[in-house]
This record gives sequence, structure tokens and C-alpha cells, in this order.
Amino acid sequence: MWQKKGMLLTMKDQQRVEAMQALMDARLTVAQAAQVLGRSERQVWRLLARAREDGLPGLLHGNRGREPVNRSSERLWQRVLKLAGEKYQGVNDRHLQELLAREHSITVCRESLRKRLRAGGIAPKRSRRQRKYRARRERRAASGMLLQIDASPHDWLEGRGPRLTLVGVIDDATSRAWVRFAEAETTWAYLGLMREVALSAGLPLALYSDRHDIFHARREPTIVEQLTNSRPLTQFGRAMEELGIHISKAYSPQAKGRVERLWGVLQDRLVAELRLAGAATLGQANALLDRYLPGHNRRFTVPPREQSGVWRAAPDARTLDRLLCLKGQRVVGRDHVVSFEGLALQVPRSRKFFSLAGRRVDVLQLRDHSIEVHHGGETVARFSREQVKALAKKRSREKGQLTARV
Repeated sequence: MWQKKGMLLTMKDQQRVEAMQALMDARLTVAQAAQVLGRSERQVWRLLARAREDGLPGLLHGNRGREPVNRSSERLWQRVLKLAGEKYQGVNDRHLQELLAREHSITVCRESLRKRLRAGGIAPKRSRRQRKYRARRERRAASGMLLQIDASPHDWLEGRGPRLTLVGVIDDATSRAWVRFAEAETTWAYLGLMREVALSAGLPLALYSDRHDIFHARREPTIVEQLTNSRPLTQFGRAMEELGIHISKAYSPQAKGRVERLWGVLQDRLVAELRLAGAATLGQANALLDRYLPGHNRRFTVPPREQSGVWRAAPDARTLDRLLCLKGQRVVGRDHVVSFEGLALQVPRSRKFFSLAGRRVDVLQLRDHSIEVHHGGETVARFSREQVKALAKKRSREKGQLTARV
């Protein structure tokens, strides 16, 4: 094969040289050469002029074989490979590129980084596998129309602390996420998460969840529920109904794929960020999350098809706390005592209500562990956290350890 300065020609170069040679020998016309090369006749005339002036080697680009001026030094790549194999071990390629730029002011191309890592024996974090065919579901048109909600129990702290659960929601239209670490996947964890969403963005129209008992009650409806044509609700479901938020049920992980992919991203990136920050407790993990999440949302949020969101205004924080709580109905005894979770709650005398004996009241267990008794939209009794603890301690001395959450 014809060479230039010891370099082998590619197939395209060889085709160009042969076509120009045939053109110069009058074996091809300019129109025929243009058809062979897939060029315009005007471009073929330019190539012919260059070949007559510099010979056939002039058909090759002048930078062929030269070192790129923007090529990174080998010393820099050795440093990158050392960081990837030690400090940033287990970090994916894109995240590593961002960490190098942020922490070490090293800017490299992602594809060049990938090639160097593979050549250096550093395997990708996740291997690709053949995907199953699934029909595409379009995103919701506007933000606030649908939030996908779920939790991810995982060894987020990699053995440095307790095993935590990350509860979160993601907006289906924009992929904006709200997440929070908790000790376990509980009703209180989800209620606290929805409180954060309501106060920061507003109330969405609907939630999309799995079939967990926290979201959907498995019990049969009571006689009262059957007569009133109402479905059984969990505490979380009751709170969402009072806020006007509909909960839809997903029957597979793929159905709520957006939040599932969020867990994949966070188990990849957030674990590395927690490791670099040395987080070892629940408080430290949430503190790191407060710093990480704004950048994550800037990186992964996409614009919705409709710019105007459909978020509804949330009630004030005090009202919200009395909706996002644990609530149950009780009947006041003749001695004005309400039994709740094994506690005997004495309802004091009220100026508005002469007697509440035999009446139904709502008992609210709030997020600060206090308890309130409501009747007719009014608070008729309130027990602080300290009072609840004292009642629980008294109860435990009488009938054993109290099992309710206090």
C-alpha cells in the first residue's frame, strides 16, 4: 500500500489516491471521479489542483501523524489512574470525570478517560447486559402532576455506621428529586418527606407507589366503610386523601422506572460522596445530602413540556403537621378519659363543650411525639412529649412495657 512518511493509508485515503491518479491519467472524468469519491465536482477540482502542486501525498491532511496540541501529558494520566485506583475506587467514569474537575482541577474528555481506564486495567463499575423490550411511557406534561415515591434500603455508609434507608420522591415530568435518610422505611419517614415536598414546592396531584402496606391497606373494609362506600386507608393514605393527593399503585419495579433509576444513580454517586466526606451517622448523612442534592437536581433535572406547573398551594406548617400525622378516632369515657395506644389521656374541662363523655374525638400523634385530642375542629387536650413519656412510664409500671412509639 502506498505510504507517506512511513504511514499506512486508510481505505478512504487509498480510494482517493487511486481516483486522483486515474483522473490525472485521463482514465476518469471529473464527473466520474466525483461520483466515485462522493464529492462535488468543485471539490474534485480542488483535490486535482493540490495533487498537481504537491503530488499525491498532498491529498492527505497536513496534521496526519502529528501529535495533537491539546493532548494531555502522560504524567497527568498517571496521576488520574492513581486517583481512580485508590481514592476514587469504585466510582463510575462520568462521576470520576466530575470529581477530577471539582476536587483536582483536572479536565479530561470522558471518552479519553474511559479508554485510559480500560487500558489501565480498571474495569467499569457496572457491566452492560441485554435489555428487555419495554414500551415507552411519556413523561407527564407538567411538574407536580405525578411524583413517584419509594425507598431504598442499602449499606449507604459502607460499614462505617448503621444501615440506613433512603426515602424519596421524583417528579415524573422533570426528574427533580427529594430524598431523605431514615433509620427504616416507616410511615413517619414518608410523612416527613411529603412535608418537605409540600413546604418547598407545594402539593402534587398524584403519587405513584409500589404495593407496600404503608401506602395501601390490605385489610377488608369495615361495615362502616362498606356503608359509606369508602375504601380502607393506611395512615399515609388517609393523610394524602385529606391533602387531595391521589395514590396510584404500580405492579412492577419497571412501572415506576424513574424512581428506580434514581436509586441506581444515588447508590453509585451518593455512596462515593458519603465515603469522601467520612459520614458515619444518620445526621452526618443527611447533612451531606443537603449539600449534594441541589447539584444533583441541577445535573439531572430536565425541562417539562409545559412550563407552568400544576402544584397546589400547601397549608401552613402548623396545619400541615396536623394532617401529616398518625390519627385515630376514640370515644371519650364517662370520666373524660381517652384510651390511646395504652395511654389514659385525661381530657380537661372545656368552656366550649359542657361534657364530651360518649362523644367521638380524633387523637393525633404529631411528629414531635406530642399528642392532641380534637373535637369539632377544636383542640380539647394537648399532651407534650414529656407528658407522654411520663404517662408511658406509669403505664409500663402497671401493665408492662408500652409497645407504642413514644
